[in-house]
Amino acid sequence: MTNKLVNARLNAVMPTDPAVALWTWLKSVWGTTTGYTVPASTAIKFDTKFGEQKGFLNFVIVENMPTIVKPMTLGGARYSNEEVKRIQIISTGTSAKNTKWNMERHIDSLINGNPTGMQTTYGMNEIQCGTFSEIGTGETEQKITALQPNRAFQRVRSFAEVTLKYDQVATSA
Repeated sequence: MTNKLVNARLNAVMPTDPAVALWTWLKSVWGTTTGYTVPASTAIKFDTKFGEQKGFLNFVIVENMPTIVKPMTLGGARYSNEEVKRIQIISTGTSAKNTKWNMERHIDSLINGNPTGMQTTYGMNEIQCGTFSEIGTGETEQKITALQPNRAFQRVRSFAEVTLKYDQVATSA
């Protein structure tokens, strides 16, 4: 008899890498009205890597971080998994700062406003988005505009950690 670990909610193996699942889910619910003005999902590159950063002015990148796996029962028949992903936003253009801020608030609303959003398809028990933090770029307002209001072409970045929790159980094959 061979035992295998399956997602407890789905009663099957995980259908996809949780990082890919997160950006796929975000893209699928991006059109949900949250009150923030954001670019259409077709104008954003959703992925797990930046690539050459060509063809898009806005990016939502989901990166893998360390995974914590804890046994929940004697003998290891059930495991609690906590995966931390890092969402990075990059926005480029004349209104990049405002677009980035709107995208941050939109993502926060989509994830924290719907903590069970990835249950049915991806078997997640819980999802939570942390606070977004600015990532410095070489393009400061002083450098671009000599202390004038920034109307130049901008590039801004930020990131937040997203925690995904799910359980796995051992089954006989």
